[in-house]
Amino acid sequence: MPTTPLSLALIELWIANPALPWSNSVWQSITHVPGDPWAYDHSRGVTHVAEWTVGEAQAVEAFMKNCKTAEDPAEHYAVKGKDDDHEGRSLWNAWVKTSWAKWNINKLVDRILEDSGCEPHAVMARMKCKSMNDFPTMEAAQVKHVVSINLADALFGDDAFTDGTFIVSSIMTFITTVLVLSWSRHRKAIKRQADSIEKKAQEVDELWLALTAANSTPTLVSIRAYLKKLESLVTLISLFKDQEKAEKLNARREQVNVMLAATKKRPVKAEFIASRQMIL
Repeated sequence: MPTTPLSLALIELWIANPALPWSNSVWQSITHVPGDPWAYDHSRGVTHVAEWTVGEAQAVEAFMKNCKTAEDPAEHYAVKGKDDDHEGRSLWNAWVKTSWAKWNINKLVDRILEDSGCEPHAVMARMKCKSMNDFPTMEAAQVKHVVSINLADALFGDDAFTDGTFIVSSIMTFITTVLVLSWSRHRKAIKRQADSIEKKAQEVDELWLALTAANSTPTLVSIRAYLKKLESLVTLISLFKDQEKAEKLNARREQVNVMLAATKKRPVKAEFIASRQMIL
């Protein structure tokens, strides 16, 4: 099932409750938008979105109203051709895309994930995932169950709840979209990290074979180059809380120290990768 874009998720939230999110004080403090983004003062030529002219704000306003009155708002949002709302649709999508990063909402979500024990690397360690192929779905990791209340409160405060406890349905839909997109973002990032570990591990192994080959005479420069590669690999592996691999790298460091001592240079003190840093 296709993921709802953030720009559509914001429209659907506004349609469900026109006071959300733009009239919510917590959301305003995050976005620094003091009301509906498409609002404007025609006489003064002032708009809520500094990048838009009054004419552009009017185009976005028309687009939003047409989404609201459409039989299927998502279908009207997704029109690809140049209909009457082409300008407003394009302006809205571009503004949400650039503004989302400025609002630092991804950082806010990541902080809540970490505080809730749902940071993706920690989840993989908790669920004993051995490779990217085992990366859990958001449902399997119980992310939504654990962080929804905290995220709803962080984005909308008291307005996010009904009867003081239960999350308003439209807000639950919105934060679910935010979490799905965030989890997908992390999946891609972790895939890049896993690929990098594989590449760096191969480089480290190749350098080690060269250093320890018969008749090889390692120099201080070559050993330091190896240690630099090793440190980079350790940094990545540490993210995945992999104690077994960390212990193997510690053993390798000890061997390198022996090699450094043999060159009659000052040994580089091996830094122990503390087990407590590798375990949740």
